Amino acid sequence: MDSFESIPAVIHGACMKYPDKVAIVEGKARITYKELDERIAICAKAFISAGVKPGDRVGLWAPNSSEWIIVALGIQSVGAALVPINTRYKSVEASFPLQKTEAKLLFTADGFMGIEGAEVSARVRKEGGAEIRTININGDDMDEDSLSSFLSGAQNIDDDLRIQRLKNISDTTLSDIMFTSGSTGKPKGVRHLHGPTVRQTFNTVEENELSAVDRMLVINPFFHVFGYTGGWMPALFSGATVYPFPVFDVDQVLEIIQEEGITYFPGPPTIFHSLLEHPRLQDYDMNSLRFSLTGSADVPVDLIQRMIDELTFDRVVQAYGMTECGTATNTVASDSPETIATTIGKASKDLEVRVVDDKNEPAEAGEKGEIVVRGYAVMDGYLDDDDATAAAIDQEGWLHTGDLGTCDENGYFKILGRIKDMIIVGGFNVYPAEVEDMMREHPSIRDVALIGVPDDRLGEVGCAFVIVREPIQQDELFLWCREIMANFKVPRYIEFIDEFPLTGSNKISKLALREIADQEEIGG
Repeated sequence: MDSFESIPAVIHGACMKYPDKVAIVEGKARITYKELDERIAICAKAFISAGVKPGDRVGLWAPNSSEWIIVALGIQSVGAALVPINTRYKSVEASFPLQKTEAKLLFTADGFMGIEGAEVSARVRKEGGAEIRTININGDDMDEDSLSSFLSGAQNIDDDLRIQRLKNISDTTLSDIMFTSGSTGKPKGVRHLHGPTVRQTFNTVEENELSAVDRMLVINPFFHVFGYTGGWMPALFSGATVYPFPVFDVDQVLEIIQEEGITYFPGPPTIFHSLLEHPRLQDYDMNSLRFSLTGSADVPVDLIQRMIDELTFDRVVQAYGMTECGTATNTVASDSPETIATTIGKASKDLEVRVVDDKNEPAEAGEKGEIVVRGYAVMDGYLDDDDATAAAIDQEGWLHTGDLGTCDENGYFKILGRIKDMIIVGGFNVYPAEVEDMMREHPSIRDVALIGVPDDRLGEVGCAFVIVREPIQQDELFLWCREIMANFKVPRYIEFIDEFPLTGSNKISKLALREIADQEEIGG
């Protein structure tokens, strides 16, 4: 068996190479690579005992934890596909991916953010789906639906059968089905295969210089590519130590960085804003931090510099990607803080990325258009949706991201926003990311998010939600905006807000901001 063919095979190799090294740390608990290997094997045999066959799908609806990693690798070790579910979903939302994938089992963390396995299972049955056995990883060991009870089935399975299942996994075996956010309709299931996922993960390890000496703090949720294939997977591939964090807490993060000597800390800009604004930041020793990968949102230039100066990161880079293709572009440490903050870098290793016009022709340098991606990392397609797949991937194999951007003469890309998020003000196109970047230059503004709201005369105008560093009057901010940008770009409304509503993957939720605007009857 080629150890590069499947995700669990690669991690088994790391366990053989670093048996006594700590793989996962949760509070006081420490799991070595040897213990991790043993737990994955037990979990895999339990899946075989439970009747899970190659090609079956298994849901996982739980926060970041060692159990999440072990269950996920157990699923994949027997040739089944993992179906990660957003922990912020309610039962009505969680039932859709389970029914769509015809999941045989569902692992939950009952009680976390309102998660209730029995409730979602009942909803799937009510909507015409099959019976789903639920296993509660938070359950009492004596409970019939507990993880311990499930794992006890492993004793009935011969280890040779488990090993054979692992050997039968190829690079074209389905590894997981991850669902998109569904902001423009029903979520779509993105099919990922072992081979491309393994290849991209090794590229991540190489580009970010991950090694066995690293200690990675993973706050990005495991149900998202940032925390999964961009988080704990590259860490375990390289023999590093993973610190799963289920809920972001500034004090706890600062303490664990200091006490454990965290070296690698990826996350969206909102996380680092919170750390830098902590009143007792200087009381903590941050000197162990060497690398951060940020993204998922626009990054203010001064944030990159402050991460280097005040959080003492040696290297900060930004990456851009999506569920359908993983990481598509990235900056490198040698880029300036301004380049890292204002661009998403160049095409990632072994991938083609370009900007196309509305005729699907390559755009000139600096010309606005849609960012498209081609190469090994592009998804295998949407689950049971050939029409949506054909709409996303053209006949030449280019994945159309739906993101509007530019590419300069040096190959650096810049995101201007989602094509569907573009605001048309009296016939003029306004790109939210461009306006947000300009507004962040004001010394009183910490962060800003722009949305479009209805207007009787112009059709649509901008509404800027602003978080300030220090008090400023609206009139003063309006005047400043008029001095630095064309009148059609100037937000018609400015709303001060203490913090942005976030999605489950810690991005600013513009959908929630639109709901706020509707509730407050902004626009019209």
